[in-house]
Amino acid sequence: MKCSKHGMIKILVCIVFIGISSFTTAQYSQNSNKELVLGTVDSLFSKTLNEQREIWVHVPAQIEEGEKYPVIYVLDGKDHFYTVTGILKLLEKWNVPKSIVIGIPNTDRTRDFTPTNVPFQRGHASETSGGAANFVTFIEKELQPYVNNKYPTDTMSTIIGHSTGGLLVLYTYTHHPEVFDHYLAIDPSLWWDKEKLVNQSEKLFNASTRQNKSLYVAVANSVGVDTVKVRKLTSEPTEMLRANLKFHDLLVKNKDHLEFTWDYQENEDHGSIVVPGMYNGLRSLFSWYPFPERWRFNTPKAYTAEELTAPFYTHFEELSTRFKREVKPNWQFINDVGFFILTSHKLPKKALAYLEMNLKYYPEESRTHMALGDYYTMRNKKNEAINYFKKAIEIDGNEEAQQKLKKLQ
Repeated sequence: MKCSKHGMIKILVCIVFIGISSFTTAQYSQNSNKELVLGTVDSLFSKTLNEQREIWVHVPAQIEEGEKYPVIYVLDGKDHFYTVTGILKLLEKWNVPKSIVIGIPNTDRTRDFTPTNVPFQRGHASETSGGAANFVTFIEKELQPYVNNKYPTDTMSTIIGHSTGGLLVLYTYTHHPEVFDHYLAIDPSLWWDKEKLVNQSEKLFNASTRQNKSLYVAVANSVGVDTVKVRKLTSEPTEMLRANLKFHDLLVKNKDHLEFTWDYQENEDHGSIVVPGMYNGLRSLFSWYPFPERWRFNTPKAYTAEELTAPFYTHFEELSTRFKREVKPNWQFINDVGFFILTSHKLPKKALAYLEMNLKYYPEESRTHMALGDYYTMRNKKNEAINYFKKAIEIDGNEEAQQKLKKLQ
């Protein structure tokens, strides 16, 4: 591996990656030195920004061969990388999918996160402001291809930002909605440049449906003024809340063709809202992911065969739409449930409904036909069992099926 000479920090980055031979290193797990590994540091050179950009990378623990994972891009990476990965550790598997996290540390935060140039704002010099368009180009044309080429990524992506980072999130959502699938903005600084982004949004919302693009916005009340009174004020401390409320009004006005969640947290301030905003935001953006009906098999007598299996077809059709690829239920899980209902609950018709689900999703796998052959053998239906064992043999010469077929014949 050739390491470019961009100073000691970059050399150390290269050393980190020389010591990592594959992605099988478990994140949040102990390595050979009994160190808890949260992630790794990587970097790439951006022609758009004309600078080397560091990224922090977290890959799910125990990744499966050939499996791909959604990507969550986190602005202000050094501040929020730990928070996002910690929340994912609590939520992944049942509430949100296992995901790769890409933290993006800053080099010039004001330049990258602001959509317009305002040389002096709120008592601070901001000559470099107005580079949001370039930063989005860097993400779309350089960072995302780099990440997708190097890590086991799926096509689904999310961006998270707080404060001015939240402004960048909403700028991308309004001006470049194709870059991400999910947008999570926490107390965004929509006051920037006299609420220019808010003023642009209505026309932009009318021009696009943003189909299958979901947005979550968390807003705090740092000034202690209720949402009715604050709209009538003009003071600088209240301009963030006022701008955010105006953006809320535009979302509501366009609610028929926008998928969004507005989360006003009146008891939080600009700093304290970060953690609840990220937790609630991930739950909201992935609200379609949990599958509570999965567990109906524990009380199968309470449901018909269709009521047991129909939710699977509906749920995985939704997942396939969201992930933009076919998503199937786990073969082994479905198979185990089918035989559990057959042997423990003595409900053969309901058991068959599960096994036939695998026949729908995995018709080209010999194990699917093997399982049905076993089912009919247990049901003393010899002819049906023979037919399924023969099909398993046709697919790949399944030796177990050959033995069972010989025994039946």
